[in-house]
Amino acid sequence: MQQPGRRQVLAGLAGVAGALVLPGCGGGSTTAPTTTMASDGFTLGARFADGYRAPAVLAAGSRQRAPFILIASDGWPVVEGAPDTIDVTVTRAGVVAHEGSIDRHGEPGVTPYYPLVFTPEVPGDFELSGAGLGNPYPFRVIERSATQLVQVGDPMRGVDTPTVDHPLGVDPICTWHDGTCPFHEVTLTEALATGGSTALLVSTPRYCQTDVCGPALEVLMSLTPGTSGLTAVHAEPWMNENLKELTPVIGAYALDFEPSLVVADGDGIIRDILHFAMDTKEVRLALRRATA
Repeated sequence: MQQPGRRQVLAGLAGVAGALVLPGCGGGSTTAPTTTMASDGFTLGARFADGYRAPAVLAAGSRQRAPFILIASDGWPVVEGAPDTIDVTVTRAGVVAHEGSIDRHGEPGVTPYYPLVFTPEVPGDFELSGAGLGNPYPFRVIERSATQLVQVGDPMRGVDTPTVDHPLGVDPICTWHDGTCPFHEVTLTEALATGGSTALLVSTPRYCQTDVCGPALEVLMSLTPGTSGLTAVHAEPWMNENLKELTPVIGAYALDFEPSLVVADGDGIIRDILHFAMDTKEVRLALRRATA
């Protein structure tokens, strides 16, 4: 089955509001359902590229994060009545790889999500199950060498991102509803040269319409004033509002999706990565990891 290209996936994100998973198809021959349904109660749904509906993004050997949601019996994401935590178990070939509880996350007015964070030691087909949550949800973990996505512990990749003074052909350089956000004063390359911590947010506020992506830019804007030594950079994925040509940061970071937050310490080493969905709690923790 042919994998969707980066442009196709990003276009799908921009145009499909409330999709349960990313559009497109995975690289294998087996197709998994969008959700694992049960006759009663909530079931699990993915808000990340699980390896079936879109090419897998989880890689073995380092800390990974996969946001899940809950689906009601009518097939819609659970908003009201979502539990504060869910108890889950991750298995591979019947062997437990991780177990614990996942806290509810999400900004007000956004579909709640539950970020599974664990370190898969080996690639393969995994399943997430939870008490009373229907059948296990399958997802894939790939070899580290099979993806160009950055991982925790990797060096941050310098990119000359657009700034107010040097837009580099990107128009607009920021689709924030209130004009250009404060994170376009220096390029990512310049930010990494400061010797302080760096946060790169790739997002398109105007066109992000999925039900969990939330106000990622506003969250970062609210937290940066209280984070000493941090330089934040925002980059749009599209060169212009034709939504056909992608900006260089997309290729440099091998992104098939947005939003994406990558945070590095003063040595330029990545300390945390938040893909697909994020809220104040997770972004605050990510910034702390890079500035500790």
